[in-house]
Amino acid sequence: MRISELSEQSGVSIPTIKFYLREGLLAPGVLVTKTQSAYDETHLRRLRLVRALRDVAGLPIASIADVMAAVDSEAVSLLDLLGVTQVAVSGVSGDTSARGLRLAEEFIAELGWRVATESPLMRSLGRLLEELADRGIPITVAALGPWASAAHSVAAVEVAGITADMPRDQAAEIVAMGTPLFGELLSQLRLAAQESESRRRFGQ
Repeated sequence: MRISELSEQSGVSIPTIKFYLREGLLAPGVLVTKTQSAYDETHLRRLRLVRALRDVAGLPIASIADVMAAVDSEAVSLLDLLGVTQVAVSGVSGDTSARGLRLAEEFIAELGWRVATESPLMRSLGRLLEELADRGIPITVAALGPWASAAHSVAAVEVAGITADMPRDQAAEIVAMGTPLFGELLSQLRLAAQESESRRRFGQ
């Protein structure tokens, strides 16, 4: 397909496509004449991923380039690619105290989940658990189990949509779209459920 068709099918303007080509976020098309290149489904998939990272997750070009490098690297496993994308779009920070990291490790172990200790997600969780503990909230599965159970149920559905044989950029797109959008959906549904339960218990 020509660049005009690529633009029409992807919803990305021609100037933006050319910008992505210059930045190396999109592979060049196959040169068919001195002034025209041909593009295919791989370019469409890549543009969908770039749009998810840019428009949905709001990442800067440099961060998008890091994700694209992981997509294209044969040395990066699918598991690590999903992790790179998740960390990029979630914006988690790797800063926490030794106490916070210990709280996170103990809590995750008690849940029986498999999360790498060196993951920025573990450190981000540790920072939150430390704050909860400082406010007198028990950091145990017994106390926080409902939140962990809800999170695990949602995560299982999300990960089930990714298969080992799908194109890597498509797998990354699922994470790039799903992490912010379904995270916000979960947050909004929780608020709606709080109102519903409040009306059931305290309403007329």
